Amino acid sequence: MNLYSYFFIACASAFCLTGGSAIAQETKVEPIIIKAERNILLRSFIDLNGGKRVTHAISIGSPLQVHYTYDADNGQLVLLWKGGFLDATPMWHDRGDGSSRPLGKAIQVGDAMPQIQQLATLQSEFKKDTTGSGFKPKGYTLDASGLPVFKYRTYGLTVKDATRVIDGGQGIRREIELGGNANDLYLCLAKADRIEPKENGKYVIVDKAYSITVEEETALKPVIRTVQGTQELLVPFQRKIIYSILFNQ
Repeated sequence: MNLYSYFFIACASAFCLTGGSAIAQETKVEPIIIKAERNILLRSFIDLNGGKRVTHAISIGSPLQVHYTYDADNGQLVLLWKGGFLDATPMWHDRGDGSSRPLGKAIQVGDAMPQIQQLATLQSEFKKDTTGSGFKPKGYTLDASGLPVFKYRTYGLTVKDATRVIDGGQGIRREIELGGNANDLYLCLAKADRIEPKENGKYVIVDKAYSITVEEETALKPVIRTVQGTQELLVPFQRKIIYSILFNQ
C-alpha cells in the first residue's frame, strides 16, 4: 500500500467520524474578556446594525458598569450598554480581525455619521458623511480620572465633547461645547420610529429602550421632525449643549 492509499483511508475515516464532513470541529476558544475595574479606553473596530463597521471606534469602560463607544471619525456616540465591558476575542485571538464586541445587549444611539451638521432649512436631511464640513479629529485629553475629552474641528469651529457616567449607573451625561458662534448648526440627539416628548426636557425614544433629558430645554428649543418616515430629535446649537441618555427601567 502506497502513501496515497494511506492518505485516502485516513480522510475517509475522518469523513465517517465527523458525520459526513471531513472538516473537524473547531477547537473551542477561551474568550478574551476586557474588564473595566477602573476607567479604561480601548480602540478597535465596532460593528453596528445593518453591517456598518466603525473603524476608528474608542470604547470607554467604567467600574460603574455603564460603557459606551465613540466614533472618532464623526464625533458621534454610537453604542451604550450596561454590565460587562468588551469581548476582545475577535481582535486578539489568532490573527484577529481588529474588532471587539460589547458584553451584554448594547443600545445603538448613533449611526456612524456626523452628529453636528449645518442645515439650510429645518427640512434639510443630514448627510451621511463629513463632506463639506471640514471635519478634522484633534484627538483627546484625559482628565484626572482617566476619562477622555474628545476634540475636533467642524465648520471652522473647535468642539469639545465629554461624556461621563451618571452616579448610580442610570446612564450617561454628555456635554458638547463649541469654540465660537454657530450658524445654522444642529445636533441630532436621536433617530427612532417614535419619539415622545415628556415634561422637564425628557424625550422617550420609544422603540430603543432609552430616554433623553435635555438641560435648559426651554432655551435650547429642541425640535422633533420626521424625515422619510423616521423621527429625529434636533437641537439648534447655542455654544453648549448638555444632555443625558438614560436607560429605561
